[in-house]
Parts: sequence; C-alpha cells; structure tokens
Amino acid sequence: MKKTTFIGLLLMFVLVAVGCAPSNSNSKTQSGKLKISTTFFPIYDFTRNIVGDEGDVSLVIGAGTEPHDYEPSAKEIAKMSEADALVYDSEYMETWIPAVLKTIESDSKVKAISATKDMVLLPGGEEEEHDHDHSGEGHSHEYDPHVWLSPERAIQMVQNITKQLAEAFPERKEAFEKNAKAYIEKLTALHNDYKNAFKDAKQKNFVTQHTAFHYLALDYGLNQVGITGISPEAEPSAARLAELTKYVKENDIKIIYFEENASEKIAKTLAEEAGVELAVLNPIESLTKEEMDKGEDYISVMRENLEALKKTTDQPGKDIQPEHAEDEKTVSKGYFEDSAVKDRTLSDYAGEWQSVYPYLVDGTLDPVFDYKAKIGKKMTKDEYKAYYTTGYKTDIKNINITDTTMEFQKEDGTTAKAEYKYVGYKILTYKKGNRGVRFLFEAVNPVEGAPKYVQFSDHNIAPVKAEHFHIFMGNESQEKLFEEMDNWPTYYPSNLTGLEIAQEMVAH
Repeated sequence: MKKTTFIGLLLMFVLVAVGCAPSNSNSKTQSGKLKISTTFFPIYDFTRNIVGDEGDVSLVIGAGTEPHDYEPSAKEIAKMSEADALVYDSEYMETWIPAVLKTIESDSKVKAISATKDMVLLPGGEEEEHDHDHSGEGHSHEYDPHVWLSPERAIQMVQNITKQLAEAFPERKEAFEKNAKAYIEKLTALHNDYKNAFKDAKQKNFVTQHTAFHYLALDYGLNQVGITGISPEAEPSAARLAELTKYVKENDIKIIYFEENASEKIAKTLAEEAGVELAVLNPIESLTKEEMDKGEDYISVMRENLEALKKTTDQPGKDIQPEHAEDEKTVSKGYFEDSAVKDRTLSDYAGEWQSVYPYLVDGTLDPVFDYKAKIGKKMTKDEYKAYYTTGYKTDIKNINITDTTMEFQKEDGTTAKAEYKYVGYKILTYKKGNRGVRFLFEAVNPVEGAPKYVQFSDHNIAPVKAEHFHIFMGNESQEKLFEEMDNWPTYYPSNLTGLEIAQEMVAH
C-alpha cells in the first residue's frame, strides 16, 4: 500500500488546520461525555460496549468501506485529533496509524489506544486472492492483524482497551470495568460455544479465499487452508478453474468460504465446474449500513460464522493439503550440502546481546509456547515451556562481542572479557535426520570467568550477520561441548524488548 506521500500531504494540511483551531476548544460533548474515535467495526463494537454511557463512540472507517483500502481524508484526520481517545487494532491493520498519531499526538491531547497492545501476533503474508486495490499486487501484512476473529483473543482485546481507557480516564475506571465485565461474559459464552462446536469436529480443515482466520483456526483446533488466484468479484480463468477443479476433487472439498460480496456468477461457476459449494465467512472488517441498521454486531456475526463453519466441521472429510506445499527441507531447518558450509569470523556475531532466559522466567515468552503447541501439536504449552527452560537456562545475562573479543556479564554483576580466535566448524547430525553447524572459537589467553571454548549456532552455515544465536560454553574441550544438546543459551540484540523478541521468535 503506497500511501506515504498521500498521507504526508494530508498531515501537512492537518497541522495547519489544527494549529489554527481555537485554543479553548473542548473535545468533550456538551453532556460531559468523552468523544472516542475508533478505526473499524470490531474495534468500534468492543469500545462502545466498554464505554457505555461514559462517551460517544464514533467509527472512522464507515459502513461498507474496506479497511485495507482506506486512506484518511484531511477532514477525518482533523476529527480524530479532536477526540479524547483514538482506539485502533494495530499498525499492521491500520497502516496509516503511525503517521497520523505522530501528528495528532503532538498537537492535541488525544489518547492513542491499541487493542492488540502487548499481544504477540502471527507472521503475516500475501493475500493475492484478496486484491483490494485491484492493482494485481494484493496486500500483505508484516504480522497478521486479524486477531479479533478468534473470540478467545477478542476477550483479550477488550481487556486491553479497558485497561488503557481506565489509565487514560481514571475517574471513569469503575464504569469501564463494570461494562467490560458484562461484555466479556457474553464473549466468554461465544468462546465456549466455539470450543464445544469444534472439540470433536469430524473435519478439522476448512478452505477459504480470504485467509483471515488463522487465529480462529489455531485457538479452536482447526486448520485454515487458503486458496489463491480467485477473487470474489472476477470469474477465474479457464486454466485456474481447471487447476481448482482438480484440487477440489483430489481433496474431496465440499465448501469454499468466501466473503459476503462473492458474486452469484462466481458461485455458480465454481459449483458447476468444480463441484463445490460457496459459503460465507465474514471477516467483520466492515459491516454494511443495512447490517448495522438491523443491529448486527460482533457477536451476532461471529455466531453466523460459527454456523457456517459447522457445515464443514460436522461432516467427515479427509485431510486437505495446501495447493502449493512449502519446501520443508531448507537450510534454516537443517538441510544442506557439506560444500555449502563456509568459515565464519567473530565479526558475524559482533554486537551487544541479551539472554532470553529472563523473559521466559517472567512469562513474556508464554505466547510463543502457546503458538508452538497449537501449530506443532507435538507438546502442550507447559511441555514446550519446560523444554525451553532447560534450553535457555544461563546465569550470563549479557554478552558483548567485537571482531576479536567477548565480554560476559553475569546476573550477579561480575564481568569477564577475553580475546578469541576462530578454530573451525563442526557439522552435527541430529536424531530426526536434519543437521546443524557449530562455529568454534577458543580463548587466545584464558581469563577467569570467561569460557575457554565457545561454539555458536544460529541456523546459518556461511558468513552472514547473526540476528540471534545459541551459544555453547565450557572450559574442558570443544569435543565435550559437542555432547551438549539440551542446554543452548540464546541471545538476541540488547535493544529489543521482551515483546519484540517474542514476536521475532513466532515470526521465525
């Protein structure tokens, strides 16, 4: 979405407009209520249930407007700057938010509130089939912003909004929390209905054209399978239709889920040629005026989505494979030729690094283990945490590395620094058949408190700047360190927060 220049010009206009506003202007309504702007429908619905009679909640992105297409006008930016608070999902959904906030926060008292604050998000991806700007490029997100589509996480979003509103307007804290409690009871009932509907699902896979339901799938034990190359508006080409027909028949797919705006012509074509039914899964990014006038809300639409999904999950079916399976045998996963491994120097690891172990202990990394359990399905969240507790455990809090030296800082405040030389690498083969490379270093003149032997592993096999690393340390021998497979203290750059490290772990 190439909106930087457009929004920049708008912000210049708004700076002048806001600067010329009367200095005694009051953003509260005459009744004393707060004025709260919200970006798109789920955020609006959550917020109005929290705020209740304490404020007037408005919707920035109006009914029927596609949020991914949205570009704020100068008038809309000015209106946001006059509110007491602006509530949004994240900069990964409302990509224009950082630029707008930078302007309005410097010239007004608006409180910026992110519904996904401190939440670890899944990595995003291309949605070529959901071509909002009709440019042929589709849209993508660095991280997947569609958190609200899981009722379980919608509860957390409501808690986040409530906490931030209470901090911003402490005199209304009691009312916000009372309203939120009542609304969360309704969301919890919705969450329980989803759990009960899918705990014994006969078919765990559902096929969708808009891959916005990853959080929902993970949290309720389902598997979202995305298909590309078909739009809700345009009929697929003959070649694509032939591919899709073959895929549908091979996987015995009965239903493909589209958004509500899928044309009848597309539905008929797919039904006749591919032998598949179209059903609606609503991402609730924007309700139409008619839906809002009828009183539709987040909970009612999510119940409609539940009934739609049960059309698939209540019927037995085979495992549905993605059309284009990813290559699992990559270098980062331990598959490579010996000839591809090259010597590396200490400069690859130069920088200031922090241990991730304290973030495991304080719970910051718990969402990572939750994702691993739901995605991998090999261990429970608690089992993953126990495994990584053993792996990450160390009393060395920080390591500062130059091209020739390493300085080790312990939890007790003591430090030790030594010069190190590169002495080669070792390729190790693991039980499941993949391999890893450890790059070996040795202290030139051993120093007390600094390990004599050091081995780095960062999933790379040739010279490249490390983004994080596992380290093995000891004073006995390199050979002895090769035997260590359970404890691999892990370090990330010292300038990252715990949340940023957790986010990096999930993304990679």
